[in-house]
Amino acid sequence: MVSNSNLSEIILRVTSALFYIVPILVFIILAIYYINKNGSTKEGLLVLIGNILILIVAIIHRFLYTFIDSWGFDVYAIINTGVNAISFIGSILFLIGFYMMIQKIIKNKVSE
Repeated sequence: MVSNSNLSEIILRVTSALFYIVPILVFIILAIYYINKNGSTKEGLLVLIGNILILIVAIIHRFLYTFIDSWGFDVYAIINTGVNAISFIGSILFLIGFYMMIQKIIKNKVSE
């Protein structure tokens, strides 16, 4: 049987994960929608790839801390740094793609 404190911790972890992961999933869905409507454009692919990388990192971060005792802090820190670097790359790809989308929208509005 699960104690109240364990149940509370489980509920807290699940809800915090959902609050973090749901917006990423929404961005992935919007990027897929954009690609379906406009074709495989550079900006759409950059936003999609960036958000997929960010989602992978978000999922890894939910479980990574559980290995700190078995790996030791030094190994954990190295792996965590690598995971954060992947998140940084995903964020940069997303930002570049989003910037390209904004430029495209502004250019289309000015030319009308």
